[in-house]
Parts: sequence; structure tokens; C-alpha cells
Amino acid sequence: MDADIELNISFRFLALSEELVSEAKLSLKVSSCRPNKKLGGYVVCIPLTQSSLVSITSFVTSHNIKIENTDIFISFATEYDSRILKLPSLIAKASVYIGSPVTLSYTVV
Repeated sequence: MDADIELNISFRFLALSEELVSEAKLSLKVSSCRPNKKLGGYVVCIPLTQSSLVSITSFVTSHNIKIENTDIFISFATEYDSRILKLPSLIAKASVYIGSPVTLSYTVV
């Protein structure tokens, strides 16, 4: 990964119920939570790290979360309109373990 670009990598639940939001806040390191007006429920973000991957996988499995209601979200800002970035292997590992798609968002500044 290029040192001049900071990647923000999170696992997102895209439609959690209020009850599951409360449970997620107790067992996971939730960084943000907001209503999802499109799908209903709440969007809950957890920073994706090696240690959080185990907890996230367990939460998804034990609560029978639909994989289509999750993603691995990568965002960054850059001054370049064209660039090649090497992503951390954790992203592929998380996608394989959990089955979630990867969503990329970038802003040219």
C-alpha cells in the first residue's frame, strides 16, 4: 500500500435491527451507526482488523445475518485520478471467511 494514501477499511452491516445494534455495540467495536432509509434497519460500521475479523465472523454466524446485507467498505481520498493501489490481504481474507462483497469509495481532492 502506498504510504501517502490512508485506507479506511470497515466491515458494514447494512440493515441491522435495533436489537442486533444493541448486541453489536456490546460485543464489537462499533465506530458508527445510522438509520438505513433505503433498506430499513441500521448501518453499523466496525473497523476491520485481524482481531475484529474473528468477532465479526462469529457475530454474523451466530445471528444468521444475510451476507447480502453486509459488505467490506474501503474508502480513501487521493489527489490522483489514476493510480494503482495494493490492498491489504486482510480484505481478501475477510471476503473469503465471511462471504461479503467489497465496496470501494474514493474521492479525488
